[in-house]
Amino acid sequence: MPPVFGTTCDSGNELIESLAGGKLRLLNQSFAFGESNWDWRLGSVSEDRLWTVTLHYHQWLYELAKIATESPEHGPKAKELWGAAMSDWLQNCRLDSPGAKPLVWNAYAIATRLSWSIRTWQLWHDAKIELPQELLQEWQKSLYQQADHLYRNLEWDLRANHLLRDAVGLAWAANFFVGSRSRQWLAKAQQIAVQQSEEQMLPDGGHFERSPFYHLEVMDDWLTLAILFPAGRVRDQMRETWQRAAEYARWLRHPDGCVAQFNDGATINADQNLIHGEVIGVDVDLSMPRGGKHFSDSGVAVWHGEPWTLFWDVGDVGPNCQPGHAHADTLSLECSFRAQKLFVDPGCYSYDYDRRREYDRATSTHNTVCIDQTDSSEVWHIFRVGRRARPRGIQVSTDQEHFLGQAEHDGYQHLAGRPVHRRIVEVSEEGFLIVTDQVDGLGTHQVEGGWLLAPHWKIRMRENRWELTNDKQILELEIDASSRCQIDACEATYHPEYGVEIATKRLRWKFEGKLPFQIVCRVSEVSKPLLG
Repeated sequence: MPPVFGTTCDSGNELIESLAGGKLRLLNQSFAFGESNWDWRLGSVSEDRLWTVTLHYHQWLYELAKIATESPEHGPKAKELWGAAMSDWLQNCRLDSPGAKPLVWNAYAIATRLSWSIRTWQLWHDAKIELPQELLQEWQKSLYQQADHLYRNLEWDLRANHLLRDAVGLAWAANFFVGSRSRQWLAKAQQIAVQQSEEQMLPDGGHFERSPFYHLEVMDDWLTLAILFPAGRVRDQMRETWQRAAEYARWLRHPDGCVAQFNDGATINADQNLIHGEVIGVDVDLSMPRGGKHFSDSGVAVWHGEPWTLFWDVGDVGPNCQPGHAHADTLSLECSFRAQKLFVDPGCYSYDYDRRREYDRATSTHNTVCIDQTDSSEVWHIFRVGRRARPRGIQVSTDQEHFLGQAEHDGYQHLAGRPVHRRIVEVSEEGFLIVTDQVDGLGTHQVEGGWLLAPHWKIRMRENRWELTNDKQILELEIDASSRCQIDACEATYHPEYGVEIATKRLRWKFEGKLPFQIVCRVSEVSKPLLG
């Protein structure tokens, strides 16, 4: 049985109390749900869409079964809630139920649900807990129907992580059922897995959607397939794919273990994903790498040193076939100073068509440069991308004490005067972080940039600099511009996880005038770390 990966819901008594109170907490948000009058949110859903589809993944039902099989105190209530909820779902969320097709019977939802449902079936079986025979028969019938519907509705249109998850769902079903149909599911799962390992995993080990969060998601899927597939060439290929992906993930971690947050996804700790390699015979060194590395296929330059950890986005926003998880963040960077996060990505709150989605994807909210209040890549609606910035002129050099990189992109070439943003990033041997932004072109333009601070930093404004403090450090960020510009600090928000919004500050500079324009941001430590 593959390991259980990250959870999206409460567990233990918290889940029992929440459901008993008529609510359910998923993705850090609680909504009315009902103990006896279950609200499955069928029909057209325009708000909290990710919450709704996560509801139908059934991980929370797995957690209920886990309580029922492990807790003498809360087990009876958990079993009662599980039976009532599952019976109601089977009755009201059938394929032919009005409003069920868009999200409940969405292929990705089915594939994910098959994973949790079959795990849940195994929990009940191993614990030798009897369930009503009629319920078991209806549940098993539904699982078969879900698998067959998935087989006939694979997401070849979306491809990417969706199509890979479809293969995982088919593999689970093929291991659960026997017969000629299940053999067809297994053959299709293997076919997809082989094709997608070659398409989605780049030569440097990164996932082609350029999201560290989704990189971990597909890593978990490769590992699951390496366990569920029978011994042979395909299983070996899944294992090798996971191993290459794990090395990339090892480099993409901040000192706290959480991955960089470029593009969509949460900033989650990768260590558990890496540890799970043990079940397929791969031991991963969990220590932090040292020095620099340019993942040229994925488009990320990384530096791990003392005192800086740095991640710089110098790649395409995503694959041409599926850039839906992309942000307009070309040449943005994240960093930590002495193991404390300093500059962060705005993150990803949800997948609704609203102001938060616009904020999370906009160039002006990332740690890069925005020209004429225009996104460097044309991101629109929820998952759409039109015109795309293409990085070029990328050069990265590192040694044990020094990082130096430069790159530019063509995302503003369509504007009058054809401006070009060029960035040079340096971590000096003396421990300074120096970021030089130059905008070349013709005519008068509005140019702005800045830095989204991790929430635990405090700000004090000076003439041409900011003083940044936390409990242990004092840093100075000094500005040196070729022409007069305005600097300030404004209110901003940070979305480190789905459904989580934290107030923070954005250090901001603005220039309006004729190009070219250059600005240098230099970050240095003005006080050594305090003890204790």
